[in-house]
Amino acid sequence: MKQTVERNRHSEYVKQRARKSATYRKSFARTLQQVDLALLVREMREDAGLTQTELARNVGTTQSVIARLEDAEYTGHSLTMLERIAAVCGIALTLHAEKKPNFEREVALV
Repeated sequence: MKQTVERNRHSEYVKQRARKSATYRKSFARTLQQVDLALLVREMREDAGLTQTELARNVGTTQSVIARLEDAEYTGHSLTMLERIAAVCGIALTLHAEKKPNFEREVALV
């Protein structure tokens, strides 16, 4: 119960800050994107049943690089590396581009 109350307070704080500051909105959105990318790498690896070391070997890099890619604070994800990881894990990636009101494209990457 206490965690729910704290999470609700935090959500309200974020909403208030986002309403007041475009810079905060952009920064928060960028942070969420970093978290999503880190989780994507980890989930692809875990779904393939690989350790960080095994994935690194199969991708042709080191375990520390994989650990860095799975870190939500890391900002250096590259499309090329994500494609390599997805291929090793047997995952098909799709790139979705969208601009309001009438531009929307999707491209299969792997």
